Amino acid sequence: MLGYVPIALAYGLLAQQAGLSVWFAALMSVFVYAGASQFIAVSMLMNGYAPAAVIGTTFTVNFRHVLMSASLSPSSVKWSAPMRIFFGSLLTDESFALHSVHFAGGDTDYAAAVTMNAASYLTWCAFGVVGHRLGALIENPEVWGLDFALPAMFIGLLMLSCRNVSAAAAALTGGVVSVALYLVGFGWWAAFIGAIAGATAGTLVKGGVTDER
Repeated sequence: MLGYVPIALAYGLLAQQAGLSVWFAALMSVFVYAGASQFIAVSMLMNGYAPAAVIGTTFTVNFRHVLMSASLSPSSVKWSAPMRIFFGSLLTDESFALHSVHFAGGDTDYAAAVTMNAASYLTWCAFGVVGHRLGALIENPEVWGLDFALPAMFIGLLMLSCRNVSAAAAALTGGVVSVALYLVGFGWWAAFIGAIAGATAGTLVKGGVTDER
């Protein structure tokens, strides 16, 4: 929950500076609930992009959730379909990283998993509104380092997840491929392709380690 606070504040500040109302910013958090996509959507709206372009871009960025859900699916086979749908509706990059660690250790308690998701969701929505209100008081949010809050959290979660060789191989491959493709002009597709490359590398390394044993 604490990790969501600075990112939500930064989102609220950006929304306020873009001229969006506090209700617009709040409802985007309630119904979209996707940090990276909300930052992108606000930036695109600020620069006058058409709604169709905003929707298409955020859909592409959020498509990684298909991969995340597929990754956690084997650990949730005992849950009912409604339970899995509700759990998935509140899944984010940060909660996915934590669930991956817990599920790998055999901790698949539904109540605990959903409680963590719900607490994160409420924190995100509440502090997005607080950030919007603070927007009028802070002229330059970059001075506070809030623009680095999102990548800082992802770096921390990544380090938490790299507990074995296959996970480290996945992280390294995904990072290198994503950055390389982004630099040559693939845009946000770079992250999606990098994720597939990283997952493939991690699977191959894990298979090799298993065969050796």
